[in-house]
Amino acid sequence: MSSTGRPVPNYWRVEHYLRDRIRSGELKPGDPILPEIQLAQEFRISRMTVRQALAGLVYDGLIVRHRRRGSFVAEPRLEHTSIFPSFEEEMRARGAMASIKFLDMRTEQAGGKAAESLAVPEGSPLTVLERLRLVDGQVVGYEIRYLPERIAKALTEDEIHNQPLVPAVRRILGRLHTELALNVTATTARPREARHLGIKAGDPVLVREHTWYVDGEGPVQYGRSIFRGDRYQMSLRFTATNAGKSSSGS
Repeated sequence: MSSTGRPVPNYWRVEHYLRDRIRSGELKPGDPILPEIQLAQEFRISRMTVRQALAGLVYDGLIVRHRRRGSFVAEPRLEHTSIFPSFEEEMRARGAMASIKFLDMRTEQAGGKAAESLAVPEGSPLTVLERLRLVDGQVVGYEIRYLPERIAKALTEDEIHNQPLVPAVRRILGRLHTELALNVTATTARPREARHLGIKAGDPVLVREHTWYVDGEGPVQYGRSIFRGDRYQMSLRFTATNAGKSSSGS
């Protein structure tokens, strides 16, 4: 019975029990959750009701379920709360070890979204940089960056292989980007992406597509970052200005 005197749903009892154990630290990331049949017996409910409870915990990112293996406490998602500074800078500020693994750097002819975003003619040479993002040694993201050649040629070997691009572009241009166009999409991993991220094709991922702009320079970088859906989330807060004022000025 709840504090309001209303009956508590059976699935909620199981969900609340497991949620409390996870949040208290009694159950740690990677620990197995009791099998469905055992939970059903302990709470004297059906396995279907247990599955409903577990589905709620999966939705909240607290557990992961593996076919034939069972359910396990999920690793906490890495939370990116700000566009400025960079992901790597924010992870370091949180005490996590952020690092980069170089995959490939090549020249391609601009086309499609890359040409449109960087405002260059189709067929213009662009430098493509592919890297992995790691936090505490675990791969969480796969990034592809499209750069004008004048910027790419000014990058040092260390910046290409080991450093985030935000401070590198700041060094090259003498100032930081002042505007960011960002689009975040939930989708599923394609085979190449899944291979780099260490997941299965079809697993959920978050794709961050962005273009950087610098005053007096225009667009200086277009890129996509593909993050594991079970290891990454973005949390942003927006504040309204001039709330309640008429836009007509009357």
